[in-house]
Amino acid sequence: MSSTRDLVRDERDQYAFHDDIVYLRETKRGLTRETVEEISRFKDEPDWMLQFRLRAYDHFLKRKMPTWGGRLDDIDFDKIVYYRKPSEREEKSWDDVPDQIKQTFEKLGIPEAERKFLAGVGAQYDSEVVYHSVREELSKIGVVFMGTDQALKEYPEIFRKHFGTVVPPEDNKFAALNSAVWSGGSFVYVPKGVEVPLPLQAYFRINGENTGQFERTLIVVDEGAKVHYIEGCTAPIYATDSLHAAVVEVVALAGSKVRYTTIQNWSNDVYNLVTKRAHAHANSTVEWVDANTGCLTGDSMVARNNDLTPISDIQPGDHVYSLTPEFEIARSRVLATRENAPEPVFELRLQNHRSVRATANHPFLVARKVGRTRRLGWLPVASIVDGDEIAVVGQLPDHGRSRVFEPVPRRARSRKPFRSPAESTDDLMWLLGFYLGDGYPDGPNRVAIAVPESDPACGRVRSLVAELFGLEAARGRGVALRIASAPLLDWLVSAGFGGDAHTKRVPAWVYALPRSQQRSFVDGYIAADGHVRGGHRNLSVTSASRELLEQVRHLAISAGLNPLKVTTWSRAEQKPLGREVKTYTHHVLYFSDEPLDAPVHFVPVAGMDYVGELPTVDIEVEGTANFIANGIFAHNSRLTMKYPAIYLRGEGARAEVISVAVAGKGQHQDTGAKAIHLAPNTTSRIVSKSVSKDGGRATYRGQLRVAPGATGVTASVRCDALMLDDQSRSDTYPYIDIGEDDTTMTHEATVGKISAEQVFYLMSRGLTENEAQNLIIQGFLEVFTKELPMEYAIEFNRLVKLEMEGSLG
Repeated sequence: MSSTRDLVRDERDQYAFHDDIVYLRETKRGLTRETVEEISRFKDEPDWMLQFRLRAYDHFLKRKMPTWGGRLDDIDFDKIVYYRKPSEREEKSWDDVPDQIKQTFEKLGIPEAERKFLAGVGAQYDSEVVYHSVREELSKIGVVFMGTDQALKEYPEIFRKHFGTVVPPEDNKFAALNSAVWSGGSFVYVPKGVEVPLPLQAYFRINGENTGQFERTLIVVDEGAKVHYIEGCTAPIYATDSLHAAVVEVVALAGSKVRYTTIQNWSNDVYNLVTKRAHAHANSTVEWVDANTGCLTGDSMVARNNDLTPISDIQPGDHVYSLTPEFEIARSRVLATRENAPEPVFELRLQNHRSVRATANHPFLVARKVGRTRRLGWLPVASIVDGDEIAVVGQLPDHGRSRVFEPVPRRARSRKPFRSPAESTDDLMWLLGFYLGDGYPDGPNRVAIAVPESDPACGRVRSLVAELFGLEAARGRGVALRIASAPLLDWLVSAGFGGDAHTKRVPAWVYALPRSQQRSFVDGYIAADGHVRGGHRNLSVTSASRELLEQVRHLAISAGLNPLKVTTWSRAEQKPLGREVKTYTHHVLYFSDEPLDAPVHFVPVAGMDYVGELPTVDIEVEGTANFIANGIFAHNSRLTMKYPAIYLRGEGARAEVISVAVAGKGQHQDTGAKAIHLAPNTTSRIVSKSVSKDGGRATYRGQLRVAPGATGVTASVRCDALMLDDQSRSDTYPYIDIGEDDTTMTHEATVGKISAEQVFYLMSRGLTENEAQNLIIQGFLEVFTKELPMEYAIEFNRLVKLEMEGSLG
């Protein structure tokens, strides 16, 4: 494996790895009243909390699924595990955390971050907080930073006073779901007048497949106090979806200041649906700083209906083959396609010689051996290692149709009888496959097929020429059969079989035929050019054209055969007269004798190489979110819906929301903010920045409301969108409700692209095009990064850079 690949893998693998944990407790899949009661019983909660949960559960059942945002139809609540307990208790010493979980967070930079620049750290793994620590000097002055479950037991009065008051269960369907099954999260209490000088950080990790994470964070900042809270989130990539439905409640009492920062890098199979809200009392300030970050080369052949089509030719509305959760192959509709500028691309090679070229973060279906079992998951290229096995297609469903041929105009002087086939058949395709291998035009009015009389195929060639075309194949000089028929030559050229040994190609329509006709075509080609070489046991086919053999290889995969590699060999020969040496180059396609008789097979990885910066293409597939490229299953991020809200309840309160969303391939970042002015002389500022690439979609939904009697309000909303290609999309849905005349309000919205002049200027200073674009994007997002501590700004810029590096996935 190349060192370049290792560098990219190290970057991605820091977040995409998965751990095999034996959970101490977990509920069964699905959500019932018994599930809710079981979670409460596991936690030994007071009765008032159980009743709160059951009230929320009842409302969840009554509440309809929201339809105004992104598509949520694929969420299957019955397949989710709502509670998984990875450790016995919440630890205060890092040394006491179970080793396997500790290794997970050490990979993510915890507790290194704690040692360097944090006032406290919390870590949640699936459903439970496994670690919380706050610096001793802060603990002594009354700062509380612990898991929410622990706070329910240790600080019951403060907890019950504020819990569920900012976001009640009846707020929305996912707030009700969280309230019913919540587990973990952070509890922060800062006493009056205390300023926490360094940030508190919590890190949330979804590890288990089909896991729901429903943490509940409650932050209470007393009068005149200050705190900065940072959360980070990741998850490994799985074959099935996980759900993150959190609730965050922030209570900023009079004169306090709270900053809440989110930097998350959820994998592509996590639905991130959260409710975040703050109540800002008199003369308090709440700042919400939020960031959401989350392709194949154009010649990749995608299985569409019954044919194979370059991914660059796929169009929205086409139907492609994809893998269902039941491991069956079905057809799914293409929702969107997108072309991308050149980006770093890697070639993933398998031991059966199938290969695909993709960017480092594009996921493929991987089987990884763990002990005596194998675990399945969608892993990005950068996380695939030696020993992994990749899912490839075996037998595809048959949706092909026979080709109907249009009559070819006869030449004026052509008098010999000629029968034009009406449509393709197995026999016709076998003959055309044979012609592709050993046929050629013999002058302007004749066709020749090189097949000696001793060849068992000779008799079949003669009879099919007579049966299908009404012509006689006569033996000429040498080994060739000759058919004197200008109409036959014209028909072959019109059907796509012109050219010589170096320029022949498989016509595109052959890929759309029924499987039996595809198989007959390949059998005919093998009958013409196939042989078993000395010292080899596998069948092989030789051609002067490598491109032709690659086409036959793709067709054979579609037909359910098991073709292997295409190799090239050359030999130099000196001509009998003179000193000239001529080099002869041949290409050989090998076939395996192992059948692929099931829809899905797993093949070991053979290697991976960096191939350079290449243009890429991606498609978004409805429902299953995967497709077949070069005979290999490839995945296309799930939806983020997040609208942090601040209710300004006291005079002089201030609110600031800075939101950044980076929408990559297949992602819909549906984000926004709310500022609700309920008191006089309050101020709010909302800044939303979005970057869309590879056909990603960024949506801003904002609400600004000034209640009657809230005089002297000053409010501003600014939405800036940067789109990196013509396929990406940005939408803005501002909702402004001003109920008081004495209000100063401004709203601005801009949409733009990266300036070619800026890129040219930076490239003239020695940067590559990709580096120039990254620098411009980081400048565009500077309003966000300048609000972060230095270490977090560096990390966020690195995440954005990684996101910009993705060209397939």
